[in-house]
Amino acid sequence: MTSTLIHSIRIFDGHSVLTESGFLYFKDGLIHTVAAGAPPAGLEATNTIDGAGHTILPGLIDAHVHCHGDSRTLALCLKFGVTTVLDMFSDAAASQGLKKLASEKADYADIRSAGFGAVIKNGWPGPIVMATMPDKEVARKMVESWPLVEEGREAEWITGRVEEGSDYIKLMQEDGANLLNGPFPTPRPSMQAALVKAAHANGILTVAHAMSQKATMTVLEAGTDGLAHCFYDEKPSAELVDLYKKTGAFLIPTLVVSASITGENVQDSKDILERDVVSKRVGHDEKECFCGRVLLARGGSVEHSYETVRVLKKNGVDILAGTDAAKGLHGTVPGLSLHQELGLYVHRCGFTGVEALISATSTTARRFSLNDRGRIAEGLRADLLMVKGDPTSDIGCTMDIAGVWRGGVALEL
Repeated sequence: MTSTLIHSIRIFDGHSVLTESGFLYFKDGLIHTVAAGAPPAGLEATNTIDGAGHTILPGLIDAHVHCHGDSRTLALCLKFGVTTVLDMFSDAAASQGLKKLASEKADYADIRSAGFGAVIKNGWPGPIVMATMPDKEVARKMVESWPLVEEGREAEWITGRVEEGSDYIKLMQEDGANLLNGPFPTPRPSMQAALVKAAHANGILTVAHAMSQKATMTVLEAGTDGLAHCFYDEKPSAELVDLYKKTGAFLIPTLVVSASITGENVQDSKDILERDVVSKRVGHDEKECFCGRVLLARGGSVEHSYETVRVLKKNGVDILAGTDAAKGLHGTVPGLSLHQELGLYVHRCGFTGVEALISATSTTARRFSLNDRGRIAEGLRADLLMVKGDPTSDIGCTMDIAGVWRGGVALEL
């Protein structure tokens, strides 16, 4: 395998700026040397890159996507420097197929997946699938293919997902009270607690869908390891903050989707489409989708989501950058949406550029035990993103992509 030396470059290692001018040497898919200053004399590489005026950082991780077996989603994510995605509900067999594809070809983002989510009869996400898919017969067959959780058989259901290859478990606590097509049946708190207990007995995490403050409290009390969304229906309460702190749960905000559901932030999306990085990677239909909005909210505002993220961050809760991006989901484009999400953390939620980058690299890797990535350190995977400028001071620079490597293999941009 080829080796690569990048010198005279600013290095963000997943935690902080290691140096304003250093070098990075990687070969055989792994980072071999990273240090400040000039490379030692005699260090030879197949490819040598002058990184002056650029920043190298770990490949980004999107902690909430939906691939639904679509390989373009993985390809598009990688083109935007997202080297790993965490799928939060897709057909189990299709997800395993994408894992195999990503293991064989370096021009696709790597993937971990929940497989099927913990759905009850007539529960979420069936209503949204039936409401938004144009072919209702296809939608019906999809929903009917999901393995349903039954009261008293939670451990059996978890065993089934583990056998299918799920890397973690997706819980569903959506009553639809804040959605135009609600309400929907939801699992009892005792069922959620039993699912969490069974998942932990199998050594895997649970991540819960909840888009109201009430539902969020329910799954936190059930012991979930993290939330897959930030609610938008009301301001965060002191009780919510205390419960996050008590449980140690993390939050994947998916602010871009909160704004899509409430119909906000359209101009922000239009402005992003003016960036050079977009025209080279995104088609006409995807651009229209990015500026579209789901418009399903019954009241609420994304401003409540921003405030919640601000308060939780201030109180030490781990924030993991994630988008809910999926092919055809209005308000999102896989890969591109993560850059918009990071911008919202900085411009609306009080993050520094460094804090935003941490949320898309080392924090997600730590919480999901992805111990071989998310940081730039010797011996870790050479999953890397190189950008022009300094994203630690201007988060928009993450979109000025100059290089992407996955497992040490350079992506043709």
